[in-house]
Amino acid sequence: MTATTKAETSPPVSKDKKVRKSAGWYVVFVLIGGVLAGLLSMAFNMDSRATLGIPDPGTITTFGFPFAKAAGELLACLGVGSFMLAAFGTKQRADGTLGLDGYTASRTGMWAMLGWGLMALMEIPLVLSDVSGQPLSTTIQLSNWAVSLEQTKEGLAWLWVAIFAGIVALGSSLTRKWIWQPVFFAISLVSMMPLAVVSHNASGGAHDYGTNSYIWHLTFTVFWVGGLMALVGHARRRGEWMPEVVKRYSFVALVAFIAMSASGFINAAINIDWSDLVSNNYGIMVLVKAVLTIFLGLCGYVHRKITIPEIERAQSNRPFWRLAIVEVIIMALTIGVAVALGRTPPPPNFSEQAGGEGLPSITQMQVKLGYNLEIPFGWEAMFTQWRFDIFFGSAAIIAAWIYLYWLYLLKKRGGTWPLSNTLWWIAGCATLLFTSCSALGVYMPALFSVHMIAHMLYSMGIPVMLVLGGPVTLALRALKPAGRDGLPGIREWLVVFINNPVSRFLTHPVVATVQFVAGFYLLYMTPIYDFLADEHAGHVFMNIHFLISGYIFYWVIIGVDAAPQQIEPSVKLVTLMGSLPFHAWFGISLMQSQQVLAEAYYASLDLPWAVNLLEDQNVGGAVAWAAGEVPLYIVTVALFVQWRRSDEKDAARYDRVADRNNDEELAAYNEMLARMSQQVGVGGEDERDYYTSEVDAQHPVHMDNPIDASKRRGR
Repeated sequence: MTATTKAETSPPVSKDKKVRKSAGWYVVFVLIGGVLAGLLSMAFNMDSRATLGIPDPGTITTFGFPFAKAAGELLACLGVGSFMLAAFGTKQRADGTLGLDGYTASRTGMWAMLGWGLMALMEIPLVLSDVSGQPLSTTIQLSNWAVSLEQTKEGLAWLWVAIFAGIVALGSSLTRKWIWQPVFFAISLVSMMPLAVVSHNASGGAHDYGTNSYIWHLTFTVFWVGGLMALVGHARRRGEWMPEVVKRYSFVALVAFIAMSASGFINAAINIDWSDLVSNNYGIMVLVKAVLTIFLGLCGYVHRKITIPEIERAQSNRPFWRLAIVEVIIMALTIGVAVALGRTPPPPNFSEQAGGEGLPSITQMQVKLGYNLEIPFGWEAMFTQWRFDIFFGSAAIIAAWIYLYWLYLLKKRGGTWPLSNTLWWIAGCATLLFTSCSALGVYMPALFSVHMIAHMLYSMGIPVMLVLGGPVTLALRALKPAGRDGLPGIREWLVVFINNPVSRFLTHPVVATVQFVAGFYLLYMTPIYDFLADEHAGHVFMNIHFLISGYIFYWVIIGVDAAPQQIEPSVKLVTLMGSLPFHAWFGISLMQSQQVLAEAYYASLDLPWAVNLLEDQNVGGAVAWAAGEVPLYIVTVALFVQWRRSDEKDAARYDRVADRNNDEELAAYNEMLARMSQQVGVGGEDERDYYTSEVDAQHPVHMDNPIDASKRRGR
């Protein structure tokens, strides 16, 4: 019986007897992508440089720059995928440390991120060499590194990549705790984001679409490629839970394929016409990349239909990793093509001018915003100026869908869920969709007053609605637990998310308040806003910060989900009231300020109507000052309702306990009073009269006369 139980509860392990290493294959993948990117750039980029009048920096830069970028991106994919496997595809030990599979994946991620960081550092002098035409032997000198960082945005972006990659590599080398693996996974993913700021999609017309879609494109590329690279190693070393891990990855790969295809189509539509697909180098490479992506989708279909059932049926990993190696090679080729594509200028968008000569048609607003604004902000604009935000609009729709899916699972299992919670969550998602896609989102980067309206919604309106939806509680009730012997899933990850030192620290009332309030002052009272306002990615970052900061604060104050820090309602109310003066003072300081924030940026937009920048900023300050009142009423009402419900639950719980034990607590209390009464009787008539207040006129007791009182007590 014992042996049978052990066999039933032990994790699935491949029957393949040989444990294979995968480091050699990882080197092959990196070299394939890097070499192809270098060769394509040498073949297609030289003519573009000659047309633009940029000197030839030499073969080392022409080949080395795209080689290092493609090789580095593949290393980054491996790092992200390895930490994703360590965090979500393995099981921690009883002491919280990684098991063998998790440790191996984490160490693979560490070395991959170290390589990614080194490649990023090498790109800094290569960037200067590429844009200036100087040979690498000149730009690699330390004195020229500062020039690259100061004069090229791409050089600065690569420095940030190296910093993030270095943090992950160092941090992961110092710990074997499972709890840190999701953190390393998140930071390693963030290390890719600076590239979105400096891609060719981040400039020119419609670059808001280009940047937002490229963020999604880059994210899901890393999930798809990195996840499969990590699985190749996991399968070849006969890792545990292979069937379950492959199933999870298969779902991620399907979502990634859809997201990559959609975002790639959007980027292609921005840069080329259909006729360009066969008429110039840029279009040809877009077509090649599309064909390779479709082929990868077919490989995923084969995995779903053949290799995954084979793993479950025969517990053999060999069919999977053999096909996966071919698939990763195709992925490496695709990344090589993508890097070369990013270095190839897209065909110019010409428009016929009065002189009959085709000239580029792009305004200063399109350069800065990605689109033109024709009318001032107002009611007309609110009804006519809409532009779907690919990043936040998509996030709002996805968040609403996931919530409703969890609600469906709960209802399917016969559970109940308050309608008010659902309405709050849907309202929050709808408000996020409206704020990001309506005229508020369109005019937000152009006018400070509109920016502040959106800021208040992102930080104080939307988070209030979302925390009242209770998504974590819904997930915990809707999702099935993995069980003691199962591979942890979303439900278990959420439990860890709530119950860990980082969450307890962030949800401490003081910390939550400081991070919420300090963000206002650090952003607007320092040069940070001037720096971020000039880039579309900067506006995306600010909005993400507003949402997260507000969610943490209001989760502590009125969140339906259980917070790591259990706080009394009175403390919550004091915390809320304590934040108001700082918020009000922030708005007043903006109203009284005589210095325009990001003045050079706003002046460069060249809006078609007159705008007094200082007055517009003062209006924004008034919005910040007054906007705090609206959510205050909602939060206060919600807090008192939760307070009342908490008291009702305590009373109901007390009644249930009393019913179960026949009110033992009340009986014990009455018995105590009876014993006290008997003890009083021993003291005689005078003392009994004193305690029962039965004192006649012959024995007066005056409380202001301690002598008489002591005599009456027999003292």
